[in-house]
Formats: sequence, C-alpha cells, structure tokens
Amino acid sequence: MAISKVLSANSASGMHVNDECKVKFMELKAKRTYRYIVFKIDEKAQEVQIEKLGNPEETYDDFANSIPENECRYAIYDFDFTTEDNCQKSKIYFIAWSPDTSRVRSKMLYASSKDRFKREMDGIQVELQATDPSEMSLDIIKERALTQKKLHEISGWENKKTRKIESQIASLQRRMDGEKMEETEKLRSKKAAVHAKAREKKAKVQTRRAQEILHAEEEAVRLQATGQIPNKSSCSCF
Repeated sequence: MAISKVLSANSASGMHVNDECKVKFMELKAKRTYRYIVFKIDEKAQEVQIEKLGNPEETYDDFANSIPENECRYAIYDFDFTTEDNCQKSKIYFIAWSPDTSRVRSKMLYASSKDRFKREMDGIQVELQATDPSEMSLDIIKERALTQKKLHEISGWENKKTRKIESQIASLQRRMDGEKMEETEKLRSKKAAVHAKAREKKAKVQTRRAQEILHAEEEAVRLQATGQIPNKSSCSCF
C-alpha cells in the first residue's frame, strides 16, 4: 500500500496499537517487569508492535544500543534516579526517536501516530523527542527528571497556596458586607502574587536548564575545535 494511503487512513486517529503493547506497558508500569520497551510500526500490518523488551537489570547503554541508528522508533524507559534531597524516585519516559537519516515516509508515519500511541500508554510522565543520540543521552534523561520534579514541586506549592487563599476569600465573602470588600481585594492581590512568584520560580528553573545545555554545547564545540576528546560522561550513550 502506498504511504500516502496509509497516512490518509491513519492521519485522524493514528496507527493501531497492538494489544500486547498495552499489556507489556502495564507490566512495566505496575510491576516493573521491564526496564524498557522498544516499539516499531509494521507498515504491512498497519500497527505498532513490540520490537524488544529490556530486563530490569539492563542499563541505559543497553537500552540505547537497542534502538536502530537510522530507523524511527517509539520507546518507553523506566528511569530510576536520586533527588537532591537523597530520595529515590522513578519516571516513565516516552521517547520518540526520529533520526535525520531515517526515511521521510517513516518519519511522517511515526509523527502521525504518536498522539494515539501516547493515549494508549496511560502513565507516561516525561516525553522526549530525539533526532540525534545526544538529545536522549543519559545526562539529558537525568536533567529532565530533576527539572520536572522541581516544576512539580513549585506547582504543588502554588496550588496549595491558591486553595488556602480561595478558601479565605469564600469565607470572607460569606460573612462580610460591602465595607469589607477592600480586604477581599487584598486577598485577591495576594493570590495573584502567588501565581506571579510561581511563574518566576518556574522561569528560573527553565532558564537554568537552558544555560546548562548551552554551556554543554559550547564546551563540546570548544573541545572539537582544539582536537580534544570530550569526557565520556558528556557524550551520547550510543
């Protein structure tokens, strides 16, 4: 079947996801039976299928090496990490791998089916789109996990403060008459200030992330220009 017909038939809802994909994803999510799952689109069968299952003992290098260099794939990775306050956490990553060297029609097919695939995999926490190994290196995976945790904490703080203030406003409005509206406005201003502070905190986290990435890129360019070999920890896991 011509790729135009395949894309036309699946552009609205995306490629069908084989039931086994959902079963194995739930096992990874609920039982941690697997470290990762690699998925591929079978164009003849017109569905997303499992290509490889990674055992819990396998490393990120094993996962990275399981993804074809020149072909598109979807992948789910269960990443364990330690937070700055020494807490053990895990995040389920969805990685959309679409290398520049892959076929154009393959890129189109994976792009048009991505949203449906994500809907079928209920429980994805972090998404990465990568066209080059460096965009899904272990350092990037770690950084995204820690950044998202910080943003989540800020959002939690914002929501808690907002709920408290909204409760105060509601209570105030129930027992106050017109002359107390000034106090209500003060609380509303306080609520707005909470939102503004949260936006500022989030912006700082995101700016710091962008600066770290830019610094890493500049360092890589400098090392390449001087003929030095970059430190292995800053390189791709491929």
